[in-house]
Amino acid sequence: MKQVKELYKLLTRFLSRSENIDERKQLFDWFDLQSADQIPEKQFSTIQKNVKDRLLTEIGGIEKKSTTIKYIQVVSTAAAVLLISFFAYKYWPTAEHIASNKLLASIPPGGEKAIITLADGKQINLDALALNQTVQIGETILTKDARGKVSYRNAKTGKIVSQQNILKTPKGATYELVLADGTLVSLNADSKLIYPSSFESGDRIVELEGEAYFQVTKTKDHKSFIVKTKNQQTKVLGTKFNINAYSEEEGVRTSLEEGAVIVSKQNSAVRLRPNEQAFSEDGKLRSKTINIDQVLSWKSGQFYFDGTNTAAVFKDIARWYDIDVTYNNKSNASQYIGKIPRNLSLEKLIALLNYANIQTKAIVGKNNRINLIIT
Repeated sequence: MKQVKELYKLLTRFLSRSENIDERKQLFDWFDLQSADQIPEKQFSTIQKNVKDRLLTEIGGIEKKSTTIKYIQVVSTAAAVLLISFFAYKYWPTAEHIASNKLLASIPPGGEKAIITLADGKQINLDALALNQTVQIGETILTKDARGKVSYRNAKTGKIVSQQNILKTPKGATYELVLADGTLVSLNADSKLIYPSSFESGDRIVELEGEAYFQVTKTKDHKSFIVKTKNQQTKVLGTKFNINAYSEEEGVRTSLEEGAVIVSKQNSAVRLRPNEQAFSEDGKLRSKTINIDQVLSWKSGQFYFDGTNTAAVFKDIARWYDIDVTYNNKSNASQYIGKIPRNLSLEKLIALLNYANIQTKAIVGKNNRINLIIT
């Protein structure tokens, strides 16, 4: 910022013709560093157009004097205008473009969408695959049954094929998947699950990035079900629990609804009871009592503000509508306690936030993305 202020001083003195030789050299040296090679082509084209328009006006207003004097005036004007244009383009904020209600109304809530990546790299859009529909990919036949369970068979032998798959939900989407053992997995928006198409001998192991709710099925041979997240794993036999492992959140949070789980991380481990949550503090795992309804609100179709989780809820809103949200923890929103449905258009969500005295401003930002600013 100090450098910008110094540059502004030099620019002001240059335009008032009060700069000395050293100041002029500093200014022109700076200008040389801002060459067209260092400025994106689109930006530089905009600057050139502005300079051309301004320069034509300036030249037209110059009184007819000697060729030498006119040349000096034109060159000085060109340098000054180009310098001003670049400085203003780079450092002065542009006017905000407020999003219209029509635009906000056109942004729907999330829905069921997911893409599955097979072991050979081929991708299938699962929400486009109807229940009880079969599709053949190479020598593999993929079937989505009436429960949404995806299975794989060899087209020639008819035998079940075991392979590692990746299921990913984009922003603004959730998806339910039934694993080969009958375990139901509900993936929240912007999440990824790595899992085998069939479980062989040993533990049933899956890997998670993002957030998911698991209803684990017990097996006759009592195989453990293990969910691996970054630097942590959760081990169960049969239970219902939620794991929040988004990379932008502070650590992994495992919340238990029913049964029992053991959460471990390096040399630390905790055993959870229903309505408890495991979290990391000072490098060690700890547990606390939580409101499980608040944790699972995303599954029940609600944004649940409890007066302490406001920042986390706004992150969830950003993922659900695939927008940007700017929140600084200083507004009235931090005190709000209540529930808002997740099945609303963005326009109606904003209306409810404003009704709840959470003041917002929606602007169209870079790349035409909506930025919801909590004021």
